[in-house]
This record gives sequence, C-alpha cells and structure tokens, in this order.
Amino acid sequence: MESSRDTPENLLSAALRAQAVGGQAGNAAPTPPPFPPQAPLPPPAPARRRLPVGQVLLFAVLLGVAAGGVVGVLTLS
Repeated sequence: MESSRDTPENLLSAALRAQAVGGQAGNAAPTPPPFPPQAPLPPPAPARRRLPVGQVLLFAVLLGVAAGGVVGVLTLS
C-alpha cells in the first residue's frame, strides 16, 4: 500500500505549493526576463478649441457693414 505522502493528491499539492513560493533552488523554472524599459510616451496633444460660430458671424457682419460704409462714403464724394 502507498504511504499517505505519495498519493497523487499530496504530490500535486506539494508541487503547487513549491511553485507558489518559487520552488527549490535546483528545481525552479527559469523566469523570463522582464520587459525592456520603454521610452516615456509623449504628452498628449492639447485639445483643439472649436471655432465659435456666433463670433465668426458677428465679425463677418461687422466687417461687411464697415466695408459698405467705406464704399458708400467714397461713392458720395
């Protein structure tokens, strides 16, 4: 009869325990090298501001009125 230490369940639990704590010096599996350091990411581009439509329309109307006023003064002279 098998001793209680050699049952498959005990062997499996011992192997899992050894793996969890890093194993023994001669039985430890080699660990892969850590990832190489990466260059820091550049800062994100600043968010672009939307062009305010109302202000653009107001500027266009004022510019048109000013241009029309100048042309009107020139034609009356």
